[in-house]
Amino acid sequence: MRKFAFFCALALPLLSASYAGAQQCDNQQEPSPPSRVKTGLNLQNTTNSQINVLWAGFDGVLTHYTTLQPKQSTELITYVGHIWYLEAFTPGGAVCLGPIRPVQASACRMKISLQGGDFAYEQQGCQVE
Repeated sequence: MRKFAFFCALALPLLSASYAGAQQCDNQQEPSPPSRVKTGLNLQNTTNSQINVLWAGFDGVLTHYTTLQPKQSTELITYVGHIWYLEAFTPGGAVCLGPIRPVQASACRMKISLQGGDFAYEQQGCQVE
């Protein structure tokens, strides 16, 4: 946890994704590619909303992997290139962020917040589209 706190203390730009007309993540997405390079997906939910963590399977169907409660963090084992989505249900409606792909053997780290109904996040080692 200290490593993640150190990461958060780094001067990283805060990125945000605006979702006017936001909605739930579609169940069918681009499939995760085969990979044998293990990595991690470290997520910190700083919001007051639950966030569903969804994995795009090898057939592209989203599978619910876990739910992050408000202010909760988790560390997942995954593989480089695998595709993940985050889905939050807020008073303004559902918000979907993704695809998120770990791009290196060192863990993909994300600190997630919601600001005015928009996702905002700090990331390291992830590709977010």
